[in-house]
Amino acid sequence: MKTEKWAIVTLSKDGMVLANRLAKHLDDRECQIYTKEKYANETTKIITTDITTFMGSIIGEYQIICCIMATGIVVRAIAPHLAHKSSDPGILVMDTNGEFVISLLSGHLGGANDAARLVAKRLSAQAVITTGTDVKGTMAVDVLAQKIHCTIDNFTDAKDVTALILNGDPIALVNSENCDLDAVVLPQNIKTVVDLTTINQYAGAIITTLDTQKIDLPIPSVKLVPKKLVLGVGCRRDTPGERIIQAITETLAALNLSEKGIKSLATIGLKADEPGIIEACSFFAAKKVIIPNEMVQMVQSRFEASDFVFKTTGLYAVSEPCGFVASGFGKCLLEKQKLGGITLSVWRDEN
Repeated sequence: MKTEKWAIVTLSKDGMVLANRLAKHLDDRECQIYTKEKYANETTKIITTDITTFMGSIIGEYQIICCIMATGIVVRAIAPHLAHKSSDPGILVMDTNGEFVISLLSGHLGGANDAARLVAKRLSAQAVITTGTDVKGTMAVDVLAQKIHCTIDNFTDAKDVTALILNGDPIALVNSENCDLDAVVLPQNIKTVVDLTTINQYAGAIITTLDTQKIDLPIPSVKLVPKKLVLGVGCRRDTPGERIIQAITETLAALNLSEKGIKSLATIGLKADEPGIIEACSFFAAKKVIIPNEMVQMVQSRFEASDFVFKTTGLYAVSEPCGFVASGFGKCLLEKQKLGGITLSVWRDEN
């Protein structure tokens, strides 16, 4: 697991005192302090532009940005650079006395609420958290999605269902994908439901699913998409990334499977540096998994052999053995498809 990266930003002498103190108390995080040149020391980096331009330069580089300055300055500085709650970093604001730490932005998905609590605990400060579900001690849809390793299909739907949760209305959780709920303490008004014939008893529904087809329910609902799809990929050398991306998109669309559910693309070591596969991994935010030849050889007899593939790779199959192994010997959702120099197979990770 990568160490969480924090930026600590301040514009004053008193702020620097607190910044250094905070960094010492966050020795289990990767912290970088930024300040004006006249307050800098050998461990800090210098802010050489106006604060708005500067914030734009770092906002995509850190998971948490802690600003020790007035809240109004921070709001104006970050406003032009915000994209979406699913991608914005957690933003904290502290007063120079270190009495309060405000979770300003991305409290849930960006981790600002947890970060504020952490800082408050280590500096004996007061965390200021205003998100409704936290104030009422309940759970927002985005927090649930994060806890069970899912992606929200539609954020407007998530907002609507979260409002119902906050209101105390009964919510059905339909766990179609068997996501692990063992470590999740659900609010009392969220109940796991198997029998959809009782759905009318609820004000809203949360459904874990990989299926892209519209769910026809008489109540507001939101889909949570688990990262369970593993694609075995083979391709000719220098196949353009856009062609691989298009092949994956069209293949999953035909299966009514969500691209948001892609966990990894699996291939052999010979293709580890293939630009098109690397580009596709980046596009789908998927992990690239390299399966050793020895592992492929152990399972390749299960699948259709290709003499052409053997001549070029020394293996009789690539896509299916790689997908099979990378999915933890999971369920095959689509056998090998030959798509003009690209081979794809689709697997469900059952782990």
